[in-house]
Amino acid sequence: MRTLFSLVATWLVILTVPLWASMASIGKEKVNVRSAPNLEAEVLFQAHLGYPVELSKTKGSWVQIKDWQENVGWIYRPLVNQKVRTAVVLPDRVNIRKGPGLKHQVVTQAKGGEVYKILEENKSWVRIGFYLENEEVGWIRKDMVWGE
Repeated sequence: MRTLFSLVATWLVILTVPLWASMASIGKEKVNVRSAPNLEAEVLFQAHLGYPVELSKTKGSWVQIKDWQENVGWIYRPLVNQKVRTAVVLPDRVNIRKGPGLKHQVVTQAKGGEVYKILEENKSWVRIGFYLENEEVGWIRKDMVWGE
């Protein structure tokens, strides 16, 4: 009985402690972000598949998130993917390069608000690609994206 109580107490602590601001992405399409950690709470906005979020704390089966525009809300935890990291482009337009550095050729440009999957990191650069296709686009400076 004492072991069972210890196990339950441990899980309660794990489910309610902060996640210390780890990054994740939305794992399903059109996920409701709510004002409180329950299904009756107001829907503040919907987040799409791959949308990067910062996890700040948990409450039961819910996780509190913050997005790149400082919007805060609650999402049902199974709808968050902590294994796939994504980033949103911050400037209106930014160069994407063939390699991690300014000396590399510009292969395309990204627009502000576009979301890409993070494939690799190299110092102050990230290699990004398309979320579903897993296809590389190129390299972008870390300070040009949020979510890395």
